[in-house]
Amino acid sequence: MGQNTCEHLCSEHCGPAKKLELNPRSPYPELLLSNAIPSDLQAQEIKKTIRGVDEDIGALNAEIKRLQRSMDALIAQRTDLERFAHDHRGVVSVVRCLPRDILVEIFGHCLRDCGPWSRPGPSDVKPLLLVSRRWHSTASTSPGLWRYIDGTKPKMQSPTKYVSMQLERSADAPLSITFRTSTDGAAQTLPLLLDASPRWEEAHLSLTPADVRDLFASTHAFPALKKLNIAISRDGMADIHPSEAAPGPAFESIPALEELTLWMDSRFVDLAQRVALPRFPWSRLRRCELRRVHIEDLPRILPLLSADTRVYPMDIAPRFTFSVKSRIRALEFGHCTREFVADLLNSLSTPSLKKLSIIPDRHLSSHFETLDEDLTSVIILFLRRSACALTSLHLDVTIPGCDLITILGSLEVRGLLHLTISERALSAELVDALITHGLVPHLQSLDMDPWLCRLTEATVVAMLESRHPVLHTLRIRQHKMNSFLSQATVNELREKGLEVLEYGFS
Repeated sequence: MGQNTCEHLCSEHCGPAKKLELNPRSPYPELLLSNAIPSDLQAQEIKKTIRGVDEDIGALNAEIKRLQRSMDALIAQRTDLERFAHDHRGVVSVVRCLPRDILVEIFGHCLRDCGPWSRPGPSDVKPLLLVSRRWHSTASTSPGLWRYIDGTKPKMQSPTKYVSMQLERSADAPLSITFRTSTDGAAQTLPLLLDASPRWEEAHLSLTPADVRDLFASTHAFPALKKLNIAISRDGMADIHPSEAAPGPAFESIPALEELTLWMDSRFVDLAQRVALPRFPWSRLRRCELRRVHIEDLPRILPLLSADTRVYPMDIAPRFTFSVKSRIRALEFGHCTREFVADLLNSLSTPSLKKLSIIPDRHLSSHFETLDEDLTSVIILFLRRSACALTSLHLDVTIPGCDLITILGSLEVRGLLHLTISERALSAELVDALITHGLVPHLQSLDMDPWLCRLTEATVVAMLESRHPVLHTLRIRQHKMNSFLSQATVNELREKGLEVLEYGFS
């Protein structure tokens, strides 16, 4: 077989046309190391040698090109085989064999909740549509993937088109709506969303008072709405006169509402005089957050609640006093000063209270350090006045160890099951009391930050062992990723049945 017709594409069958001199010898090597001028005869012989080497270089270049063509052909063949194998592996892959319902469940996990003001939209589902025809068909016909309708996405083109598409593809699935009236195209998309109001299950709304008036005065109903996060600004408040307020039937019947987060830039009572605010089913709520709440609104709202309640006052609240009895089961303070905590506790009576959390904003910590008011007596009087039975207590305030022992020794705290103490309240004195005085005898879990109170590992271990097996869970904070308890101690405690969890921040 000739060299040009070889089918093997292999140098073993297709060698070079001539034998190459790969190690040529110089006819006059001594001339290379001197400045001597060669004779005519020597010059002719050297030129002849150079021509031979040039021919060999040309032959090698030709051989390289031939072998490169062979390599290219082999690589092409390998690519074809790899593509063939890849295509056929897809036929027998586990993903291809997944039932549709499991595939839809996986898709749902891909569209994780991004936060209270950001929900998956069409652009988030799009990558799933581009994988294969089956994935496109599955994703586009799965109502649950299109239930998050977010009208706040930046630079959304044709918002009406996208909202209409999502409403169509979501079929009868319950909807999670995120909507701001300040978003481009809001005036066009709101009627579409209201037409689907019976399917609203969760709503995150940012509205002006005029928007509230128009929305709640509509004839649409929201019978399936379970979670509502509504922020009402004060924009245009002065332009709405009390005489314009009209009955608002839209929210008169929302029997399914369980969670309410209310952001108010204006007093609730002032807004109610100007717009038809919804008649929220306060007593049926399981959870309520009052963010940026005005002091004047607390006496009107708290008596109506029986839910777990978080209170975030409007900026730095002024001193106040009133007397209110509330059926709330949990009370959490946030972004507030010690004065606000003291004033509200002095004004409240909560016989159904099970959980009390005082967690101030760290940026306001200076207020907690400089005020002289005795928060310990305020808390004790509040608990006695309420005659409640706490099961969970979270304190992130500066309280002397002896004062905290007094709080934990009160009758209303005797049945405590869960205790969280920050570094500002924890002390060696308190740990000793937990060992020797039998405080909170039913305590099951303890969350603590021991780094600033000079506790030793031996003291913490002694406290845990003295209260085991009733106390079975310890959450202990790390400091700069350093563990307070050695790994050997953690392992020993776990062998005894104690659950030790470490957490922290770098």
